[in-house]
Amino acid sequence: MTAPSATVLLVDDEPHVRAATRAALHSFGCAVEAFARGDDALDAVAPGRFDVALVDLRMAPLDGMAVLDGLQERAPETPVVIVTAHGTVEAAVEAVRAGAFHFLQKPYEVDALRVMVERAVEHGRLRSQLRALRAELGRQRQAGPIVTQDSGLVDALALAADVAESALPVLVTGESGTGKELVAQFVHERSGRRGPLVAVNCAALPAELVESELFGHVRGAFTGAQADRAGRFERADGGTLFLDEVADVPAPVQVKLLRVLQSGEYERVGDATPRRADVRVVAATNRDLEAALREGTFREDLYYRIAGVRVRLPPLRDRPGDVVLLAEHLGARYAEAAGRPVPSWSDAALAALAAYRWPGNVRELQNAVERAVVLAKGGPVEPRHFPEEVREAEGSTDRPTDDAALSLEEIERRHIVRVLARSKDYEEAARVLGIDKATLWRKRKRYGLG
Repeated sequence: MTAPSATVLLVDDEPHVRAATRAALHSFGCAVEAFARGDDALDAVAPGRFDVALVDLRMAPLDGMAVLDGLQERAPETPVVIVTAHGTVEAAVEAVRAGAFHFLQKPYEVDALRVMVERAVEHGRLRSQLRALRAELGRQRQAGPIVTQDSGLVDALALAADVAESALPVLVTGESGTGKELVAQFVHERSGRRGPLVAVNCAALPAELVESELFGHVRGAFTGAQADRAGRFERADGGTLFLDEVADVPAPVQVKLLRVLQSGEYERVGDATPRRADVRVVAATNRDLEAALREGTFREDLYYRIAGVRVRLPPLRDRPGDVVLLAEHLGARYAEAAGRPVPSWSDAALAALAAYRWPGNVRELQNAVERAVVLAKGGPVEPRHFPEEVREAEGSTDRPTDDAALSLEEIERRHIVRVLARSKDYEEAARVLGIDKATLWRKRKRYGLG
């Protein structure tokens, strides 16, 4: 139950409805402050004072929409439930589009009220946690390894942060270039483990050397083994081992990897003496491990062992609000390293960045930005400073375009691209465009904008 500890703001100009609702809320264990007038209710509002607001839509002198606006201005963290009669459902839907959490239609059952309050309180709690994490990430943007404002990536990082201090193995999935090693660094830094972070790319090793690389070997274990050598598990003792491209671990080594994850024991190649390692494992792959399980190329028991917690990283094309943020961050970093001023970005350059799909994700963006900083020579970055594939992304050009020669749809698409490039997130972009987020989502899908 989330409702019993909630403080509810109740605004309704009908005395009998106000009294009945207050009684029901009290029966749930809620604290209630009730008002007949919207202006009086807004005078009582302060950030963090109320966990949820129940606001009647039809009131005077301020109606529910005006109270909603006032609440969003004074206490934007407070979820608002609009209470409406049957004939005003359409207006209530508009209120939801304007930022209300949901609406409740009169007459309603007490159980429906209880469920709605519980859902609203939980929604507010989750939003509060998300804001806190975003604030933390904002403080870390210059010093930390991950730069983002995307809610999907923030959620992924929140999950990683939640389990960082545990011993649970973490499996990071995502396309190449999305920053899987940075997540391993993120987890390690928050784990409290004093040992090092050791990384190994399993796909970069010859199959016959994977076992030796992971567990070490003794002199004479195989041709070329001229001295004892510690493996990655031994070097990561007390710390974290990042197993990149874990799907490429050969089947015979998968058995030994499972053993060390289960018991902490392993042997060097050529030595029967058991050794122990206190290692937290973060594994990563850009492949479909479920498909590998079906094909029999990856052990099911190993999969469930490494996937104690799964963290999925969205590709850059699915978080367009991060493209400009990352470009500016990387541009400043590369310029500083080269002893040049922090570059400015033309509107055309930002539009080109937003229009391109970035199949290589953040790694490709890094290369494009570094190249642009070099070619701009301290001046503003223009599309001509980008690689050809970015310059040729539909909608990007150095030349002004005669809008009269374009269709209305193309003009709208280009305008949306520019606004997305300049906005910090979809909510801000929708506000600038004068549409709601659902409409923006449909237009993005229609125009192939991620």
